[in-house]
Amino acid sequence: MTFRIKALSTTALFLATIASAHADPTAVSSLFASGGAVGGTQPDSVSIGDGSVWIEYGNGADSTGVGGSSTIVQYSLGGAVQHTYTISGLVDGLKFNPVTGMVWALQNNDANATLSIINPTTHAVTGPLTYGPPYQYTTPGPLARGYDDVAFLGGKVYLSYTNPVNPTDPVLQVLNNGNNPSGTLSTASILTAEQTGTTSATNEPDIDSLKSTPSGELVLTTEGDGPGCCDPVGEFTLIAHPGAANQTVTNVPVTSAGQNVQGIDDVIFPGATSGWLYVAETDSNTIDKVWLTGLDPNTPIVAIGGLNEVALVNPTTGDVESPLLSGLGSPHGMDFLAAPEPSTWAMMLLGFAGLGFMGYRAAAKRQTAPAA
Repeated sequence: MTFRIKALSTTALFLATIASAHADPTAVSSLFASGGAVGGTQPDSVSIGDGSVWIEYGNGADSTGVGGSSTIVQYSLGGAVQHTYTISGLVDGLKFNPVTGMVWALQNNDANATLSIINPTTHAVTGPLTYGPPYQYTTPGPLARGYDDVAFLGGKVYLSYTNPVNPTDPVLQVLNNGNNPSGTLSTASILTAEQTGTTSATNEPDIDSLKSTPSGELVLTTEGDGPGCCDPVGEFTLIAHPGAANQTVTNVPVTSAGQNVQGIDDVIFPGATSGWLYVAETDSNTIDKVWLTGLDPNTPIVAIGGLNEVALVNPTTGDVESPLLSGLGSPHGMDFLAAPEPSTWAMMLLGFAGLGFMGYRAAAKRQTAPAA
């Protein structure tokens, strides 16, 4: 009896292991939303939080704050419009803050940068808040700078800092005001352009998206970089222990068929084997909802505008391994909602169910076997 129980348990574990093994990645895409339905154009930033999907429509607003406004739409997970907001300027960075439950809208990434904060419950918009030194408000031009994206990690707030001119210019800063800012905003620099691989003033990076990973790192991308641009190497940068004495930086150039790619935007480490990916197609004025399975939790999903695709990229070599979506209309912002992983007990029950079925089949065969 003991032997049989051990054998059954071993078989159940084996079956559970087979059931949980990774299959090849699959992607099933459907239309989630369109700008036309809300009077918006040029969707870019995507953020998920507290049961809502937040989409920013840039509407062609000027990135230096000279004119225009952005439309921010709060959708349900199923795509129903919950609320619509209008914020002046170009909101190039939109992010749900898991610490406070507020949504941050970063305005005017190329000059005259400000910050507005949305309360998803009351729908009140606070701001715009302005930045103090070292940030400078200047006439839009080659020396003007701004903030493109924000990430919340370890109780701190990090900002990607655009338009560096020299290799020693900062490109990543921490917000000293923290998660509940008020008054004048102040920042401290923790990463320079040269740390992203820049060697001269002629190939400065086009600083853009900023994400956090499930393992506690930051991911910084340089959207315009690649062949024919400012920095000819399109890459993403991983920052571990950001701002600490033991901070480390890893630059990962992205290549497809041996050629460097251009137009890298959001980079997402899923941290799960399956889930829903929301993708903004800027030129198509649509948002896709994609059901993904068979993922490696530690393999990044990358929006590559130069290829008009979303792909899995080797986190070490930077090689594009598997396109998930192709033929897109300029993919930019993305966010990922992980599906709950099956528990060990669930897998055990699945194994025992399979074992019971096998036993039933064997017993049925014995009953129907002809007598000798």
